[in-house]
Formats: sequence, C-alpha cells, structure tokens
Amino acid sequence: MKEIFVYNLPQPPYLLIVVGLLMSLSSGVVFARLIKQLVRDWSENPATCKIVTMRGLTLQIPFFGIASGALIFLSSSLQLFGFTNLVAYSICLPLTIGTGLVVWVQLTKILDKMEASGSSSTREH
Repeated sequence: MKEIFVYNLPQPPYLLIVVGLLMSLSSGVVFARLIKQLVRDWSENPATCKIVTMRGLTLQIPFFGIASGALIFLSSSLQLFGFTNLVAYSICLPLTIGTGLVVWVQLTKILDKMEASGSSSTREH
C-alpha cells in the first residue's frame, strides 16, 4: 500500500488582515478628528490652546492604534505569500516602528511650529 504524504500549508490569517485594517482605519478616524479639533481650537485662540497637553496620550493612543493595526495587517498579508509568523513580523515590525517614528517626529515638528507661531502672535498683541 502506497502512502501519500500531503503537506498542508497553514491557512493565512484572513481574520487578522481584516482586524488590522479595521483597527488602523478606526484609529485613523479618531486621530484625524483629534488633529482637526486641535487645529480648530488653536486657530480660534492660539494663546489658550495648549498643544503640549494635546500631544500626550490624547494623540499617542490613536497613533499607536494606527501603527499596531498596520503591523497586524502587513504581517498577516505577508503570511498570504507563505511567510511564517516569525519572518512576517520580523520584516514588518522594524518597518512599522521606523515609519511610525518618522511620522511622529514630523507631526511633533509641525505642532511645535504651531505653538511657536501662536505664542509669537500673542506677544505682538
């Protein structure tokens, strides 16, 4: 009797792809609304708007949600092509951290400029 060895490939994590995408999208909506509210408050009265306090956990939590969702989405998508969990996350983790840090640094620079222009305009009045 002949034995047939069949190698079953693991199923790609389709559910994690959807979860990661929805996590990033929902966190992105919250993050965008917070930024819009911050800019609106700042444009109405730059002297009283404290950008430093807004830059704390209020913005960091949704930003972390975007990055985490992107990590889950990207690594799960790589698993569609046969990469293992370890390899997929080893590729996507540095990519996600690097991109997240670059975006956060740029956002911080923009908020610093907003705050500096707000404080200089209050000195002129």
